[in-house]
Amino acid sequence: MNKQLAALKNLYPEGKGRVVKRQNGLVLEWRSYMQPSKLSRKYEVQVTWRGINDIPVIEILHPNLRELADGKRSPHEFYSDSNTKPCVLFNRRGSNDWHSKMLIAESIIPWTMEWLLYWELWLSTGEWLGGGVHPGELTIEQYLSQLSVVNDKHLKG
Repeated sequence: MNKQLAALKNLYPEGKGRVVKRQNGLVLEWRSYMQPSKLSRKYEVQVTWRGINDIPVIEILHPNLRELADGKRSPHEFYSDSNTKPCVLFNRRGSNDWHSKMLIAESIIPWTMEWLLYWELWLSTGEWLGGGVHPGELTIEQYLSQLSVVNDKHLKG
């Protein structure tokens, strides 16, 4: 986790990050403002990572994307009653877009910036132009629990 935090601080010095001890172990928390293009607004983003057996969770904290979209959700985000949680990777059915040896600063952060750009285009056109697999009505927690089941089967069998 310290390697991940150091890379984030090095590549994105304007962001703030820390590793904190939680009930279930250490957690990396990273917050930064992102602007996907010079014409874009700034977005406050938080990335949380619980370690090797997990994928980073991304949340758009501000502005509220659902309010900007008149209550609509883009097809390329996890279902959430709170902040928008972009889907920037797909780690199921043989696909492994992200693994813990990859630096969050070189993968998750640029992917989130790209997602924000496609979100802005979706807001203008109503069409998702970023490709990928859409999570549908899954919450990030449901998606992660499916990953755990798949990973457990691979480890046992």
